[in-house]
Amino acid sequence: MSFIDAIKEQRAPKVAEEKGLMMFLLNIIPGLGTTIASVQTEDADNKIFGIIQLCCIALIIVPFFGPLLQLINFCISMFWGFLMFKASKE
Repeated sequence: MSFIDAIKEQRAPKVAEEKGLMMFLLNIIPGLGTTIASVQTEDADNKIFGIIQLCCIALIIVPFFGPLLQLINFCISMFWGFLMFKASKE
């Protein structure tokens, strides 16, 4: 499967219950919690997604659209962190 399928299915990495909140909080830096969780769970699809989110931080230098794209990236990252937190509780 590709990372696009993981996004469509909202298939976030499932971490241990005690790490769920930590990964959610690490996603304040977009993609950091996703990347760390995917390395721990050996989930290649989410690793790509996390790295893309981390690389999108560089887009903040683009005038006008950069901060807007960063805000969208942050919202997606927090949503993905919430999915990881929710999956860790199940």
